[in-house]
Amino acid sequence: MSEEIKELFSRIAPKYDFLNGLLSLSIDRYWRREAVSHLATPSFKKVLDLCAGTLSMTLELLKQNPTAQIEALDFSESMLQAGKKRIPSSLKKQIGLFCADSLALPFSDKTFDGAMCAYGLRNVDDNRKALLELYRVLRPGGRLVILEFFRPDRFATRLFHSTYGRFFIPALGRLVSRHPSAYSYLKNSVKKFHSTSEYSKLLADSGFEKIEVHRQTGGVSTLLIAEKSS
Repeated sequence: MSEEIKELFSRIAPKYDFLNGLLSLSIDRYWRREAVSHLATPSFKKVLDLCAGTLSMTLELLKQNPTAQIEALDFSESMLQAGKKRIPSSLKKQIGLFCADSLALPFSDKTFDGAMCAYGLRNVDDNRKALLELYRVLRPGGRLVILEFFRPDRFATRLFHSTYGRFFIPALGRLVSRHPSAYSYLKNSVKKFHSTSEYSKLLADSGFEKIEVHRQTGGVSTLLIAEKSS
């Protein structure tokens, strides 16, 4: 990912969580809660949080799966440091932080029982390579959970992105974050990204199976679930 995008996330890190809640009317908490529920059983002992940002997914998973060990990886040190401040002292031993490239994960093969990524894959240069890396580090039968804003492929979601997503999100994001382009980038990245059906095919081509698609809030957000072949 370009240094420009890395710098963008570093600059908005202090207000990232507040803005997510504000712009989604706090519905993003429900989206994450639903996603994490698919990794909430004790069988998912070791989990990778890819593009972990400020650790919202990590902390939500530990609410639902209190004994999990989570390795949280992001390309922005500033985002991870903002997340680190949110970790209660009682959970510090269960969370590892890694500032690294999602295209070259610093983990051995078959390390994780599960992996999750929320709204980060649009920021990755090569999603096929990222999925192959995720496949590599998951154990056979391991589960992958993805939350993402995919390119709209239905009338309702196209209408949402052409109105609220086009005008309100960039304007309010710019006002609160004081960054001139941060949330315009969000709008543009959605338009250029895969559709849900295209990404499901990409998952299958990367070796994943049992692919499920769950549209959230009319398809504004989408939850994808897939498994590594046994």
